[in-house]
Amino acid sequence: MGILDFFMGIQDPVEGEYRISAASHQPTGQPVAGCDMVGEVSGEGLKRTEVVHFSPFTSIAKWPHPGDVLPVLVDRANPDFLRIQWKNVPERI
Repeated sequence: MGILDFFMGIQDPVEGEYRISAASHQPTGQPVAGCDMVGEVSGEGLKRTEVVHFSPFTSIAKWPHPGDVLPVLVDRANPDFLRIQWKNVPERI
């Protein structure tokens, strides 16, 4: 576990997936923006759980849409604590 994970509240990390069911409307005219998302988190040793998540610096080129599956690092004990692995998300544009 890295220091960033500790400060983000991730105590028992596991790699998983975040299946998006809803996301903020994709803005135009800027390279990054904040994105509200709702989706289901899953991972080894973790019951599928619906999570609401805000990503403050979301690349417009990687903006999530319903049906997308994003790679995450998630806390098994508290799936509300997750970090999207944006470096592993392909660009759309």
